[in-house]
Amino acid sequence: MKKIFAYVTLLLVLFFGIGTSQIAHADFAERPVGFVIVDKSGAVDGAVYKEWRAAVKWAYHFPDYQIVDSGEPQEIVGSVLRKNVKVTKELLANLAQESKVDVLVIAKVYSMSDNIVNGGFGPFDDDGPYVLVDLAADLYVYKKDGDKFLKKRLREHQLKDLGNYDRPQETVKWALANLVNKMEGRPQI
Repeated sequence: MKKIFAYVTLLLVLFFGIGTSQIAHADFAERPVGFVIVDKSGAVDGAVYKEWRAAVKWAYHFPDYQIVDSGEPQEIVGSVLRKNVKVTKELLANLAQESKVDVLVIAKVYSMSDNIVNGGFGPFDDDGPYVLVDLAADLYVYKKDGDKFLKKRLREHQLKDLGNYDRPQETVKWALANLVNKMEGRPQI
């Protein structure tokens, strides 16, 4: 009799425990963040986009922020910034308002490549392989709360040793991370 009572009790507990609706709801004010890449170089692919998006997400993460996955900010901002307009705080405030986001992070890439080249010529040349790193990008962050605006210009055109250089994609990623951390008052990486 005790076994039957124990089984019935277990079944009732399982039935009512699983059968009741379990809705998790939190009242967080998720502020939308727009992350836009304007690529004029053709060097930004899906993997690079994911890396850069992750760097932005380090500062703007759940539960306070949510990166907008719809293409609305990309379309609105991209259509304006593809034209060579001067980027100002007022322009980004208008674009953030149109895109319906509280924070707008933009990476405008003009050129980004790293090519292996051989050493020069002459009697004193080591003839070793080098890497020609070419990077030209502008990074912008606008935050509606406090009407804050930051920008950073990345320019690099150097010949570096093969094993001792940072890929331009990594340079942009860490510069983006530092810029959004500066906007949020966090330590630089």
